[in-house]
Amino acid sequence: MKTINIVIAGVGGQGNVLSSRLIAWTALAKGFKAIIGETYGAAQRGGSVMSHIRISQEVVGPLIPRHSAHALLGFEPIEALRVGAAYLNPDTIVIMNTRPIYPAEVLTGQLEYPSVADVEARLRKLCANLWTLDAVELATKAGDPLVMNTVMVGALIGSQLIPLSQEDLEETISSRVRRLKEANLEAFRLGLEAISKARSA
Repeated sequence: MKTINIVIAGVGGQGNVLSSRLIAWTALAKGFKAIIGETYGAAQRGGSVMSHIRISQEVVGPLIPRHSAHALLGFEPIEALRVGAAYLNPDTIVIMNTRPIYPAEVLTGQLEYPSVADVEARLRKLCANLWTLDAVELATKAGDPLVMNTVMVGALIGSQLIPLSQEDLEETISSRVRRLKEANLEAFRLGLEAISKARSA
């Protein structure tokens, strides 16, 4: 198996760290090598956060080379575009949550946040396929908007890009997640379902 490179782009407080760990823990349990690298734009809620996950059958470094991502999970639209500019290539798959988080400069009128449609259009020029979903809405349906990150993990598994199954991830969530376990399991299933439907459309 070739090394699979996954980038998660979001902001502090969205659950990047747990998402990357769920994927890596599951890969390790299935006998793969897995490593995580993380970078933080600001060590606070609302600052940019980027996680790298690399799954392989051999030992690799923690950081993904530029323009070498196989998948990008965009937890926040602008962060997806910002990170995507550096890590996407024409073969990359992008799964993006369409719910923006507005920075202080936008809320105070100093900057203008582009439309999500504009962000989508720019991303489509950089990648092979873009799937979008309102992960916050699905997380709320699952029981708590805070489990949006698990919706996105489910969406990744639904893309069938990585050699991990629904059952594999559900086992990891059940054994590793303590807080909001049932909501996380339901969020995972809703995300997986949403992308599975998009793939078959």
